[in-house]
Amino acid sequence: MFQNTRKGIRQTDAGIRSWKLNVKILAMISITVALGTMSLLAYDSQTLDKICQDSGGKRNGDMCMVPILTNTAREDSNTTDNSIQIKTMKPNSVEIFYYPDPSKETDTYKPFMLIRLPEWMGGSANDTSAFRAYSAKSLDDSCSVRYWPNEGRQRIENPCQGAMYRVIDGAMTYGAIHRSTALTALPHLDLSTDDNGKMYVNPPKFSTSENGVIGHGRNLSMEEIRSNSAFLSESFAKHHPDYPPIPVEFGGHILSEISPERHTVTVKYLNFPGKSGYFEITIGKLANGIVYPNFEKPNLEYWQIEDTIIRIGGSAMEESNNESKSFRMYNVDFSDGYNYRVTGKNLELIKKSIVMNFFPENEFEDLFLVSSTINK
Repeated sequence: MFQNTRKGIRQTDAGIRSWKLNVKILAMISITVALGTMSLLAYDSQTLDKICQDSGGKRNGDMCMVPILTNTAREDSNTTDNSIQIKTMKPNSVEIFYYPDPSKETDTYKPFMLIRLPEWMGGSANDTSAFRAYSAKSLDDSCSVRYWPNEGRQRIENPCQGAMYRVIDGAMTYGAIHRSTALTALPHLDLSTDDNGKMYVNPPKFSTSENGVIGHGRNLSMEEIRSNSAFLSESFAKHHPDYPPIPVEFGGHILSEISPERHTVTVKYLNFPGKSGYFEITIGKLANGIVYPNFEKPNLEYWQIEDTIIRIGGSAMEESNNESKSFRMYNVDFSDGYNYRVTGKNLELIKKSIVMNFFPENEFEDLFLVSSTINK
């Protein structure tokens, strides 16, 4: 019995020694793995530093922000730094750059437009809020889109299919969208700057819900559309106090575009989800304050609210017009210190919206017919 006890003790001691050995081995393995991981992380960090340094980029955590190298910046022989800076671009201008590799200029999926907004949209701010960076690849064909800074235009257009995008958020306002959703926009890049005003591209996430997919688009919500439309209205009012306030909604549609010119401004409203309807308002500053009825001219109606006469004409009033009804429009003119012309297809919506937005102290029933020369 004593021998059995001694044998059990020896077996226990052997088990303890074996357990201690296993613990040491596991500890050594853990230390080795940890050291290897630290070495790998250090190597990866060093590699990222080198990649960032070689591209002229800037580290942001585990990401490398790439500087924007535009054609103008690269061709400017007066500077040793060929990256774009805020001060080198004027408001309402555009430059082309290539992302992520500036050397691969032949890849149609690499060109981007760096746009400095017009002053009235906030383009005079000395930070990235004054800039937008959009893919130059069209969403509806193989063409490249272009920003037009011309007075009365100031939007992005496709010269091939005619698609249009507003510059404030890249939202499509007109065009074929067979590969995209109805609420779609050009893919964009997020920008940042350093203390010297040099601009960088923040690493994008090319998905439809993030930065967008090149050649396909970026999804927008109606809340984003409406918010950006409200920004347009507020910015215009701030920079053009000589015009009346621009409504964000008209006839159930959302403000899509404001195009100021020398003596007029054209405002467009769009059914964004369906792209199937729009209203257009032209506001002129040179007004005599009165629309005079001409009872001899055919195909016109005259309505009145308060002391204001509203004239209704256009191709939609001409019953003998052979033009397709889908192209026939109403033109509604009135003056109230400014000259207004509202163009659209739904006359009842136009009249109700005029009362609601321009005569808010009145009801729709206060608008009454004065005369009609239809079929006269």
